[in-house]
Amino acid sequence: MLGGIAAATFVPAVAHAQDIITPPKDAEALVAAPAAGPTAPTQEDKLDGTTVTASAGGQLSTGNSKLGAGSARVTYDTRFSDNGVGFDLVGNYGRGASPGQPIDTTVQNAQGRLRYDRYLLDNFSVFVLNTGRHDRFQGLDFRYNLDPGVKYLFVQQPTTKLWGELGYDLQYDVRRREALRELPPGDQDKTKLDHSIRAFAGFNHAFNEAVTFSTGLEYLQSVVESRRWRLNYDALLAAKLWGGLALGAGVSLRYDHDPLPSVARLDTQTILSVIYSYSSAAPPPKAEEPPPCPPAPACPTTSTVPAPAPAPAPAPAATPDGNPPPAALAPPTLPPPSSPPPAATPNTPPTTGTP
Repeated sequence: MLGGIAAATFVPAVAHAQDIITPPKDAEALVAAPAAGPTAPTQEDKLDGTTVTASAGGQLSTGNSKLGAGSARVTYDTRFSDNGVGFDLVGNYGRGASPGQPIDTTVQNAQGRLRYDRYLLDNFSVFVLNTGRHDRFQGLDFRYNLDPGVKYLFVQQPTTKLWGELGYDLQYDVRRREALRELPPGDQDKTKLDHSIRAFAGFNHAFNEAVTFSTGLEYLQSVVESRRWRLNYDALLAAKLWGGLALGAGVSLRYDHDPLPSVARLDTQTILSVIYSYSSAAPPPKAEEPPPCPPAPACPTTSTVPAPAPAPAPAPAATPDGNPPPAALAPPTLPPPSSPPPAATPNTPPTTGTP
């Protein structure tokens, strides 16, 4: 599309037209528009920011034993004003076989979380957490958890955070058919509902700009059956490589004290992964270096001792009548001034002797 713009400027024919309508100085305050008032100072919220993290890891083995496994995770956290939103998605999948055996699936689970926090204070919030999980070898087609609660930050420093959470947990399980076969006939329902008390403790620390550590422990105690309780633990140590890339070593534990009959109580997972992260939050302030100490005064190499003052001359002895001797009263005799030798007269030889 083509287009053109033309502009023209017209100058009034009457010169000094502004002088006619300009008010006098005394009346300027009556007709001039009021100036804008001072702008209220604004305070930047240093807690606001967004963080996105993606990580992936895997293992591949061939030959006598065959194994292929992979893990991936994506997290998103943002805080704006008094609101916080978080999202987390993690998945693990693996297949393997012993020598002479067909390849089969050995790991298959996925979990997603969606969380909202409303901060009543900078270090205190109420939240609601939604979690969905699928774990084939835990006998779960799907598990849904709804967790409302409160959160309090005991330590909130640029490099260290320690917080605790307390609330209620509603759990709804959709169990796999093959996992129900060993249950008693009256307990083979496809779905099951449970109510629990939830407690969580979290800790994050940055040792420096390159190394960080984060960990969390979750405990759920059923109020329906006391023997039913669960414990979840996660830890991650990350070391920065370059830019937003980091190398992370993590461990995950899932313990269920009352699982299905054919399911083990404890699941563990150790992962070495590559992590990429982006954050718009303000970086922690650097510690101010103390001012340099003033230079110490130079030590003298040799000590300078002032020369002793000359001793005063002894007073002359007095005469028998008590008067000072005449030599003491007489002024000092000065030597006669030396006269220069007579200049030689031109054309007159110097006198060398008596003729």
